[in-house]
This record gives sequence, structure tokens and C-alpha cells, in this order.
Amino acid sequence: MRPRPAGPGQRSGQAGNPEPGTRRYAAAATGTNKPMILSILYLTSVLVGLTGLVAFILALVWKSEPGEEWEQSHYQYHILTFLLWLGTTILSFILIVTIIGALIGIPMLFLAVIWVLVRSIMSLVRASNREPMPNPGTWLV
Repeated sequence: MRPRPAGPGQRSGQAGNPEPGTRRYAAAATGTNKPMILSILYLTSVLVGLTGLVAFILALVWKSEPGEEWEQSHYQYHILTFLLWLGTTILSFILIVTIIGALIGIPMLFLAVIWVLVRSIMSLVRASNREPMPNPGTWLV
């Protein structure tokens, strides 16, 4: 069996083996990436709930890892999305508990869910094209 020729970033004796300290993820072979995973978790959190928290934790962990620049903008975008969603949800529930505030709290909760869905879809589309988020620090969509 002949050894394969070395690919980019490999020395001739390491054909087929990754360099020490590097990881190869199965997601790279399937076309998915970490920001896409976060977006999908946020989309499913509307039904499941806890997957939004999982996405937030993953975004915090993955943001500290070395990666491509376009991914960093997605992590910041997802972290901000979760924090604003959490704050809006808490405020909505506080308003819903009060009789007068229920008229504001229920529509606010509904709009927060729509807002998260739109932000997640926008991030999913950009992540599938490996494009950075244009303004990851914005509160808007």
C-alpha cells in the first residue's frame, strides 16, 4: 500500500494524518458548521425550550476557541440574541403576572419568539454561506 501524497499543511511523512493539536470535525465533511448548529438549536428552542440555553453555552465555549473570523461574528450575534431573548422573556412574564401588564406582556412574549426565529434564520443563511454577520452587536434583526 503506497502512502498518499502530502496535502496542504502536511509534511511528506504525515500524509493522511492531521498535524498534532488539530482537530477534524465530522461537521466539516457534511457542510455544517458550528454557527449553523447554534442557529438550529435556537430554532428548536421555540418548541423544546432548553436548546436555547445549550446554544448559548456552546456559543460561549466556541467563541473562546480559535476559529475563522466569520464564525466569531456569529458567536457574538448568538450570545446577544440569547441575552436579549432571556431579558424580554423575564420582563414579559413579570408583566403577564400583573393584570394590567398582561395586555403588554403577552404580545411582547409573542414578538420575542418571532424576533428569535428571524435572527436564527438570518444567521443560518449566512452561516451556510460562511459569511459573517454584518453587525453582530445590533439589537435589531
